[in-house]
Amino acid sequence: MPWELEQTPKEMACLKKTNVPPRLSFLNHDTGFNKLAVAMPLKSHELFQYCHLARMIDNPCALRSAILMAGMHFSFQFGDLATFESTFLYHKIEVMRVINRWIASGDYKLEAAIIREMATLAFTEACHGELVAAETHISGILALIETARPDKSDPTRSDCCSTDRELANRYFVMSYVYITGLKSLLSGICRTGGHGSSLYAVPGRNLLKLSHTWHMSEAMENLGLKLQAIRLFPFFFSPLPQGARLNNADGQVIINSIRDFTAAQDHMFRDTGIETADGKFEGFWRRGPASRVLGEYVTAHIESISVPGKKEENPDMTPSSFVGPWCGLTIASVFYMQDVLGALEYVDKRIHKYAVTLLEHDVAKVLTSKDTPKNEAFMLWQTLVGLIASLRALKDNEQDRGLLSARHFFEKALKQQSTTLGIVTWSQAKGTLRRVAWPMGTASREFIEELWEKTITGLPRV
Repeated sequence: MPWELEQTPKEMACLKKTNVPPRLSFLNHDTGFNKLAVAMPLKSHELFQYCHLARMIDNPCALRSAILMAGMHFSFQFGDLATFESTFLYHKIEVMRVINRWIASGDYKLEAAIIREMATLAFTEACHGELVAAETHISGILALIETARPDKSDPTRSDCCSTDRELANRYFVMSYVYITGLKSLLSGICRTGGHGSSLYAVPGRNLLKLSHTWHMSEAMENLGLKLQAIRLFPFFFSPLPQGARLNNADGQVIINSIRDFTAAQDHMFRDTGIETADGKFEGFWRRGPASRVLGEYVTAHIESISVPGKKEENPDMTPSSFVGPWCGLTIASVFYMQDVLGALEYVDKRIHKYAVTLLEHDVAKVLTSKDTPKNEAFMLWQTLVGLIASLRALKDNEQDRGLLSARHFFEKALKQQSTTLGIVTWSQAKGTLRRVAWPMGTASREFIEELWEKTITGLPRV
């Protein structure tokens, strides 16, 4: 789609008569186009204004990302991109060109920026229901992290802890979170709607239509929360202000949402005595906690950013005890919802492995820090879900050195936390874990009790 329109006066007259869709008619009040960081024709301007984010307009990449995120929002709300299809495709191609140009430059300082744009592409593919393509983009992010600076690809090295590297890891984690959630949602919609158990047997556009129909007929509350979360995405993918720092994040609201869902699952278990996939889908997706926590991940990221000279909005607010590195607490919550609650699908094994490595890094960072007080129960919770996730990954690659190292780390950290807290038995551990979030039911979780006893006492359960 060209930026410059070359038409005869007659064609231009016809163009002026083109009706703007009623839901966007309010945009006619502003005719001052091409005053933004990227020159834009009518359709691009309309799509950007649909998700109006004025603070994005000064940066070309942020502006283009905002346009693509606006397209995501539009397609989820109305079921497809309608007349914005070609506009959306144009900006997606432009992002690809920017990525290729930056990669060709060989400038490692652009690593975080490249990963930001690749994450944007992962989200846009998901917008069309193209989950394989979305996972491919995330794998590309991972490949770039691992190969852009081969001598510094280990996130546990001190020279990898710069703001840019942390930002790159956050882009990876947010992409991982979103694709995991979307796969889980679409799988549930296909299963409960009788469309089969394999997502890959259904064309992407059909998946999007199924999702829209389901939201409009059965889950309007969830749709509202999802749209709110998507409106926050451009803030996540905006370049940081000059001199900004990424601090620890407060995960209180994230933990609260996880607790709410866990409590709902406990209630279902008390009423029926069983936990079913459809019951979990009902509680997690129809009632909205999944989409709510998605927005809370973004908010926690935004609130962890500090800018020199800028006053805090709530300087008197006391942080909760659930403060820690954003990547670690986000990944731990996803692992909990996957391996303990069984509410989320799994993703590509290589992507999962890097998520395990990031959690290991962030837990180690907190455990070795002497500057901040620790929530010991929260650390126990993170180390246990990290151990479970590392063991899951090892099932597919028993000799992987990185995963073996992660398993050893989490086993050692779990023993350390149990000693610190003075707990030995699983019943004691479960009581401590419930101070964070843990289900009452034991169905399909017997392996966790066995893992605890084997790790802490060194003896298998009799």
